[in-house]
Amino acid sequence: MFMSIIMGVCLLPVLLILYLTERNEATPKKGLILGVTLPPEGQALPEVQAIVARFKKELNALCLACAALAIPLFLVRGEMFSLSLWMVWMVAAIALPMLPHIRANRALKALKRQHGWSAGAARLVDTSASEAALPRPIGLWQLALPLIVSLLPLWPILRMEDTLLRLPLSIIIGVDSLCLLFLWACGRWMFRRRSDMVTEDSTLNQTLMRVRRLYWDRLWVISLWGCAGLNLAFWFFRNSPWGVLGASLLFGVVLIGAEMWGELATRRAQEQLTAHAAIRADEDDRWIWGIFYYDPEDRRVFVSKRVGISTTCNLGHWGGKLLMGFSALAILVCLFIGPILGVLDSTPTHLTLTDTALVSAHGSSEKYTLPLSEIESVQLREELPVSMRVFGTGMEHYLEGTFTVEGDGSCQLCLDPTAPPFLRVEADGVIYWLGAADPAETRAAAEALDPGAVPAG
Repeated sequence: MFMSIIMGVCLLPVLLILYLTERNEATPKKGLILGVTLPPEGQALPEVQAIVARFKKELNALCLACAALAIPLFLVRGEMFSLSLWMVWMVAAIALPMLPHIRANRALKALKRQHGWSAGAARLVDTSASEAALPRPIGLWQLALPLIVSLLPLWPILRMEDTLLRLPLSIIIGVDSLCLLFLWACGRWMFRRRSDMVTEDSTLNQTLMRVRRLYWDRLWVISLWGCAGLNLAFWFFRNSPWGVLGASLLFGVVLIGAEMWGELATRRAQEQLTAHAAIRADEDDRWIWGIFYYDPEDRRVFVSKRVGISTTCNLGHWGGKLLMGFSALAILVCLFIGPILGVLDSTPTHLTLTDTALVSAHGSSEKYTLPLSEIESVQLREELPVSMRVFGTGMEHYLEGTFTVEGDGSCQLCLDPTAPPFLRVEADGVIYWLGAADPAETRAAAEALDPGAVPAG
């Protein structure tokens, strides 16, 4: 149930975002309806409006069906099985809303050819608009303060006496700070985009570019401070699993909300600015179904989508093919995440006592080898205290890595939390919580190490 709640919170907004952006495609902006460039007189034709109405009806039905199919997933038992079903649902929720778009795009293109409509030439660059004064890109001063804030937790972390927590927390803070630098670099790179010749009016083209850059810059700033705030939250809630989870979810909500706000606000401005403008460029033939950009003569790997602020890759460039192939592979791999993790989760843990060491293993893989000479104390516990993963693996039947354990602080775990008893071992100043899937293995190891650790009876 917990896995379903997490997946639902993370994935259901994806369906809502796709629905809102797809439905917005039916509203004319920059001369485009569902990825097809149409003249003003063509946009008002009953045939065009019928295609748009059918698109909205089909989109509503498919998105409602996807939302309804998510309800029974909350009742599925077994975390890995639930995860597998949610991954299948995610792929379906991404793919199905595209079907009405593709159908409508093909119908509009056929109608366009039938009427002989053409807005003009293919994509051109408006040199006058590109060379005109535009807003300055995000500067170093906008990076410096959030970067300093994001690195603040490193000072107390590096001074921590708890060596088990020091390294994983440093890695988490460091990676998040690197993401902050990456986002800032992306903001600088996006500023270099030149202005397309949407209309004959260079001033209007420049205004369209200003709008796009304005909302992109706002998104970069929100993202920078979001990363900085997340680092502070990780440090502040380092001993609270619910605090870390809540901060992570809040971070996701803020970023997704900001992105949707920027995307829809940009589209609304584009709609208003080009409502009565004569469209100059017509590059419909370079956009497959109005979704995928393909132009072998265009040397750019990344191109701006024609509406909104999003970016896509050029499938006519080898780099674009590589990126799209990688993205498709990543989506395909998602379908196998559940089964792969299911195998990992169902692999039993073992405890083996040799002449010289206590060995904790997961399947055939040894995780911890504790020399007998370093073991200071052994306790057999029937319950595992409340624990929170810091760095490692945390699944329904397999916990391994660095965890904070109530009453003990940071510890090393390798056990099945559903298979008591558990062996609490102190060795060389470190506390280990270990266990075997077979309770007899755990009891035998405890009795061999310290007969007094096993309660009588």
